[in-house]
Order: sequence, then C-alpha cells, then structure tokens
Amino acid sequence: MTIVPPTELRPENRRRSKRVKVRIPVVVRFQTADKHSVSEKTHTIIVNDHGALILLAAPVEIQQVVRLENLSSGEELPCLLTSLGPSFMGKTQVAVELVMPTPGFWDKRL
Repeated sequence: MTIVPPTELRPENRRRSKRVKVRIPVVVRFQTADKHSVSEKTHTIIVNDHGALILLAAPVEIQQVVRLENLSSGEELPCLLTSLGPSFMGKTQVAVELVMPTPGFWDKRL
C-alpha cells in the first residue's frame, strides 16, 4: 500500500479536517417555505471541524440554512445543508456544513 501525503492529493479528494464517528445529540431548527418553525432532536453519525452527517425525519433541501444546537454543550451555530444521502426507516442522512468552521464545537477533545 502506498501512502500519499495530503498535499499531493487532488483538491477534490482532500479532507479539510479529520472525520470522527461519534453520536452527539443535537437539535436542528429551521423554517419551512411557508414560515412554519421546525425543531427536530436527532444525533450525529460523523463529525469534523467543518460540519457533520446527521439523520433527519423532517423534509429538507440542499442549500437550506438551519440552526444546529449541540445538546452536550448548549452551543448553537448556523449550518448549510450540503447533501442528502440515503433514507432508512423514515430518516435521511443529511450532510451539514457549519457556516463558520468551529474547532471544538462537537467536543473540545476531538
């Protein structure tokens, strides 16, 4: 096996920060197109300094802005939904990107 330093990877294959598989309780809050407030308690699957992969039952769209609260710390940040993954048992995998990368948002130890 050959190990390629990150600086030699093509830009689209580089990670901006380390991914960590961890279940952190969160609340996602947003307004629908018809101005109804939605709040859903869920959890992360994978996190990094730039965002997370979460599960959501509420219908959402790519490029939608939501607020994400880390229930462990009480900290809340705006996020952009960047992609939708597979659905299973009524929940969809949703990738969220923190509007402003915040190292330590998930856990100061990660």
